[in-house]
Amino acid sequence: MELEQIFVLVERIGLPGVLLGIMCYYIMKTQEAHREEIIRWEEKDTLGDSRLIDVIKEQNKQNATTAQALNNLNISNKDVTKSNERLASEIKGMAEALMARRR
Repeated sequence: MELEQIFVLVERIGLPGVLLGIMCYYIMKTQEAHREEIIRWEEKDTLGDSRLIDVIKEQNKQNATTAQALNNLNISNKDVTKSNERLASEIKGMAEALMARRR
């Protein structure tokens, strides 16, 4: 808009009317920019949320794997304990037999 056109507008509708129009236009443009900024932030949030969900899913898989490994280790330890108890019982029996022979 040229300077002469602005003067014509001021003459026709007055300075307050022109300023009011300019301010309305300014508010409209800032609202559009704000709306676009909100959309961009929502897209970033959506992307961040999906990444976080992927991390949580992967962590849950790792937790399940770790739980299964611990369960298997617990079962293995029980088997080792039973074997140790049988071995201790045999050693005890052998020691008692040796002690009985010496008497």
